[in-house]
Amino acid sequence: MRLSVLSSGSSGNATYVECGGEGVLVDAGLSCRRLRALLALLGRTLDGVRAVLLTHGHADHTAGVASLVRECGDGLRIIAAPGVGGGPRAEAVPAGVPFRVGAFEATFFSVPHDAATYGLRLRAGGLCAALATDLGEVGEETLGWMRGAGAVVLEANHDPEWLRRGPYPARLKRRISSASGHLSNAQAAEAALALAPYGLRHLVLAHLSETNNSPARACGTVGSRLRAAGYGGVRVLASLPGRPTPWVEVEAPAGVPSCGYESRPWAGRLFGVE
Repeated sequence: MRLSVLSSGSSGNATYVECGGEGVLVDAGLSCRRLRALLALLGRTLDGVRAVLLTHGHADHTAGVASLVRECGDGLRIIAAPGVGGGPRAEAVPAGVPFRVGAFEATFFSVPHDAATYGLRLRAGGLCAALATDLGEVGEETLGWMRGAGAVVLEANHDPEWLRRGPYPARLKRRISSASGHLSNAQAAEAALALAPYGLRHLVLAHLSETNNSPARACGTVGSRLRAAGYGGVRVLASLPGRPTPWVEVEAPAGVPSCGYESRPWAGRLFGVE
């Protein structure tokens, strides 16, 4: 099993996961044309996508569904968690109930947010990955769904001090930092520490605020906490809008460098360093 976060942030979210030559998209918050271009950067096409799994009803997770249905026709399944929507073609699947899609056994699980939002656990070939974005806190139930995953995509939306000092109005700041808002870098680090003893090897930080966070800040906060606790072998990457992450091999060994993108031509500028 391998995955790449194609794009992450308020401008649109989508993650591609494949196993045994079969792929699924987790969320489709970008147009069909844009998704096609991002998949091409990975050497993949929409023809290899069996289904779209929708975790959240906001447009930055669902905006591309209608164009995907028009482009791909009846061969593409649209599978949505409760209350997420997805259009008349969507198959609604209850949270906590495993279902099959291609090579995968998938399960939606509820996470705390101010709209219907779910994480997703994917299993295939004895491997496991988990994704959870748009959540205000990571409690024991959420951790239970993510334990045992070799690769996790987890929100790290903001740095609390940057949010406090930033330009957002007070009401929005309170919403973001609430238990039904968005995870901070520190909260993501705490979750990573709780998951590391259970086989976590790759952590992709997602949904970073372009105003209240940076890839260097997020990876630095989470990576330093992991290293201090003796889990320096966990690979930590930041996902960005419109830039697919390097492939994350769920079965890959620990010990590879933190904050990937080493092979990308723009890697040297990724954190504002020439």
